[in-house]
Amino acid sequence: MLGLILAAGKGTRLQEVGKNIPKALLPIGNKTCLEHIILGMKDAGVTRFGVVIGHLGEMIVKEYGSGDALGVEITYLKQDLSMYGTGRAVQLAEDLAGSEPLLVSYGDIIIDPANYKAMVQLANLKQHNVSSVNWIEDPSAGAAVYLSPEGFLEKIVEKPPAGQSTTNWNNAGVYVFQPVIFDYLRGLGQSARGEYELTEAVRQMVMAGVPVRAHKITGYWRDVGRPEDLVAINELLSNN
Repeated sequence: MLGLILAAGKGTRLQEVGKNIPKALLPIGNKTCLEHIILGMKDAGVTRFGVVIGHLGEMIVKEYGSGDALGVEITYLKQDLSMYGTGRAVQLAEDLAGSEPLLVSYGDIIIDPANYKAMVQLANLKQHNVSSVNWIEDPSAGAAVYLSPEGFLEKIVEKPPAGQSTTNWNNAGVYVFQPVIFDYLRGLGQSARGEYELTEAVRQMVMAGVPVRAHKITGYWRDVGRPEDLVAINELLSNN
């Protein structure tokens, strides 16, 4: 299984905090954001990684190089930010993944590491695609996810209008994809926001009847997108 971490974004919501450093290198406890993700995935059995870089990506390469210091193998995939979006970022890994499944995380999502292992086990049961979800008050800032009684995705709505969702499940930004994901990424068009969005590829898979199992996040989850999020997760993981 290939681990894929999307770390090309500019971190504009972090304001001055993210101006001169990529989000993936922000310190959280005694590790960087990227290191937390890599080590969590490594504990789930993943040793080969693709890291998608863009904004200040050379700083990530300088910090982690080939990945030897972490006991993993890292290949860097450069994203052309004129073709922006999480969908294009994942598509960059098609050749690197080959016929293997992918454990994918946005580069600014910090979760309890036990979730990576649980998702890999769930995916391996029946070679399912797996999408993580977390419970929040209003998923308008992320993507609203609607689940079937059996625990599969029925519908996903990217950034719905505030207060209009009838679900509290939010797309948590970590996935296990089988290689079929690339069939949907190749034909992906731009969204109304001008991005090539991974959630749209997932939506198309669901609409086509491809099973996507939901994993409900346990323990902690944090999107390190704003200065206050960074403070909160550092307080939680001050010794980790």
